[in-house]
Amino acid sequence: MMFCDVPDIMVFGSVTGVKFIIYTFPEIGHGPRLNVDIHRGALTEGLLAFAIVTISLGLARKLPGSPLMKTWISSVSKLTLHILGSDLTGGCMNPASVMGWAYARGDHITKEHILVYWLAPMEATLLAVWTFKLVVQPLTEEKKDLKPKSE
Repeated sequence: MMFCDVPDIMVFGSVTGVKFIIYTFPEIGHGPRLNVDIHRGALTEGLLAFAIVTISLGLARKLPGSPLMKTWISSVSKLTLHILGSDLTGGCMNPASVMGWAYARGDHITKEHILVYWLAPMEATLLAVWTFKLVVQPLTEEKKDLKPKSE
């Protein structure tokens, strides 16, 4: 397990980074904000996270194609999904990143924040992984006949 994989460290880094940004550039934005009701926000964040995880899992398979093309597809699709969700929920889809902005605003322990920015993306990620495993057949190498040779 890498040091940066610990959620507490990522949240701490996000909070520290946001405080530094606000200190350095006070006129800059205020992070993602929910502009729709809580249920639509959770659904939006969930669908965006589901799409990103599905795309990432699909591109991570050992399919033929250039790594540069896979990276380009991943980047463009994530940017597109981020832009689509930015007007409704901020389109962040990363609980640690949203936590920094929410903590700086003082609304990090609200029902809205926990449901929309933490639970919905995590549940969507689990659902995307399970759905991907059910729908997409694993890649198998050519099976070799392992019959014993008769003499």
